[in-house]
Amino acid sequence: MRKLKLSILLLVLTILFAGCTFLGNSLEYKDTAKNFVGAVLKENYDKAVSLMAMEHETAKGTDIQNLKSGLSSLRELVVNNFGQELEYTFIKTVKTFTSGENKQLPNTTILYLQLENEKEFGYFQILFDDQSGKILNIQLQEVKQPIPNLTTFWIFGLLALSVFAFNIYMIIKVRKSNLRKKWQKYLAIILLNVPTIGWSAVGGLFFKLLNFQIMLGISFSMVGYLNTAWAFGIPLGSLYVFWKLKNGLYETSEEETEAVEYNTGESFS
Repeated sequence: MRKLKLSILLLVLTILFAGCTFLGNSLEYKDTAKNFVGAVLKENYDKAVSLMAMEHETAKGTDIQNLKSGLSSLRELVVNNFGQELEYTFIKTVKTFTSGENKQLPNTTILYLQLENEKEFGYFQILFDDQSGKILNIQLQEVKQPIPNLTTFWIFGLLALSVFAFNIYMIIKVRKSNLRKKWQKYLAIILLNVPTIGWSAVGGLFFKLLNFQIMLGISFSMVGYLNTAWAFGIPLGSLYVFWKLKNGLYETSEEETEAVEYNTGESFS
């Protein structure tokens, strides 16, 4: 038993350490990515090359002049599509492993960086070498879309928050009641939020028939325009509990039953 506890503790510490390391790398990679793109746009290709993992096995034998020519082509592509006055937003990093037919290089991380001007946005996909913390490859994704108006997005959020508030209200109502097996009601309120209705900043309204929202009925994401969305599940659990409470269809606890009987007896004495 003691060995089992030690093994579990070791596993938890390993996961926490790996998570902290990954988070630290992500923050470092974000700064490197922004410095790299800035250097390319300013045509400072020497600085850009210094941020690349030229010592990596896949980069051995690379002709520096050809590499700079490729960076110049990348700059031309970015400037032609988005201009030079850009803002950058870190989206996410994804640790990659070798699997399947499309094997990614081991010990690498993919970083997604959103770029935007005053009207449009796009994305960079940047591959990092985890050993050196430098860039192996960068690609401008085939995404060029108008920056969405978020007014409707926030208005829709009020509807999602009302579902959240209703679920909280029902949890409090159940807690203050004398119902039996309250845990069953709590589970129904938390889990039975389906189907899902949502609003994406880019795609607009969407509907998912068998998608459950278990975080008290809603979900929210605001990481880059493509990943900005509100969603809520129809609170079937809360509505069902509310209906049964309103119509007195739940059994009450034994203590309440005894109290009712006692008070009834007193009223006839």
